[in-house]
Amino acid sequence: MRAMDFGKRVCLIEKERIGGAAIFNGALASKTWWELAKDFDKLFLTDRGYRVLGYEVDFQAIQQIVEAATQERQAQMLRQIQHYQSLGRLDLVYGTARFLTPHRLQVFPRAGEPYEIEAQYFLLAMGSRPRTLPNLPIDGQRVFTSDHLQSLKDFPSDLLIIGSGVIGCEFATIFSTYPGVRVTMIEKADRILPYEDPDVTELVSQNLSACNVHIYTHSEISRIEVEEGGIRYWVRQEGNLRECTATHALVSIGRVPNTEGLGLEEIGVALTPSGHVITHETQTSLPHIFAAGDVDNQGAGFVNVAEQEARYAVERMFGKVRRPLDYDHLSWIMFLRPEVAGVGLNEQQARAQGYAYRVVRYDYRFTARGLAMRTQGSFLKLITTDEPDPYILGCRAVGPQASSIIGLVAMMIRFSRRVSDLCQILQPHPALTEGIQECARSLLGEAIFKLELLS
Repeated sequence: MRAMDFGKRVCLIEKERIGGAAIFNGALASKTWWELAKDFDKLFLTDRGYRVLGYEVDFQAIQQIVEAATQERQAQMLRQIQHYQSLGRLDLVYGTARFLTPHRLQVFPRAGEPYEIEAQYFLLAMGSRPRTLPNLPIDGQRVFTSDHLQSLKDFPSDLLIIGSGVIGCEFATIFSTYPGVRVTMIEKADRILPYEDPDVTELVSQNLSACNVHIYTHSEISRIEVEEGGIRYWVRQEGNLRECTATHALVSIGRVPNTEGLGLEEIGVALTPSGHVITHETQTSLPHIFAAGDVDNQGAGFVNVAEQEARYAVERMFGKVRRPLDYDHLSWIMFLRPEVAGVGLNEQQARAQGYAYRVVRYDYRFTARGLAMRTQGSFLKLITTDEPDPYILGCRAVGPQASSIIGLVAMMIRFSRRVSDLCQILQPHPALTEGIQECARSLLGEAIFKLELLS
């Protein structure tokens, strides 16, 4: 679409479905699942003046709602594509391709004979797929990845989740919300979400454990066998091997880039040992070939980053760059219990990068909106440089509407504004964004509610 803005002609080659993992096996599908689970979870709150005595859960109906959301989003994309196809400016090919020379592709359409095309520029945006291991027999039914979620016929009664990154924790949150689902998580590190600060992961762990999620750290799956009615697996923990059973297993141990079979190395596109395309500001080792999203070596793995990189790549191709590509204000959301959002550095990263930093935490319950929402345990955390009027390095929000708070801080980081600037913005009331403002004021000793008097 960005190339259409510049009046260019585009050939779009797609292997499976327009929209890819961002719609069908990733962000949109899983977040629709999470929104439905969150709504269902509210039925069982007992501190809101009501009590639900009867309910019914229809797994197939939930699947249909998720499918409707993904189909609607894809239809929006296809309407754009079809418009430009009708003008003769865009060719959509369902199939695969391989580089013959740096400027020439051989295209293998699903229907018809292979043919060759040439182009002035190329954008590699093939995305990624779930990582698997030889000892994990993926059959898409008993042992599955996030790619197979829509093929499930019912809730798994006893679900093993291998890996506790974002995807693993999100599905643990979703499935454990529904009655009759027991979840076990296996993680090699000493805690779940090990790349995040301990205060964030501790709250997420506590809330998962309260919802029938059993978390085993310092653990590793040795083998899985599919048997009638379920699976049998062996887990190694601190040198001991235990045999266990479950009905299903979700393998969530990361993702790998879809760069095989394109002939990239043969034409001189440099790759990392893991298969990621090496890029500098989206440009590969061949100046007319660009890459965006999960296939590049930036390592972000977020839909918003892929989109921004693709926009930037096309702008570079045609000399239309307006501003540098900047990852310092990268913000993200983890759809957990509670919602977790972040922007910039956390404490671990600030230490690793040698910053002298300051940090302050502010509980949701110290805001009027947080009290109205009856939140428990939720907090905001601001990380800044260590100076009288510091710059913001990062922020974490752990609680309802966390993503709404992070957007404000991302804007402050993007435009290199100081904490004092954040303190002076007129926030709506009552809103949780008042909390990040009071958090900033606490850092400067200007808060209305003094944390030392409220603890």
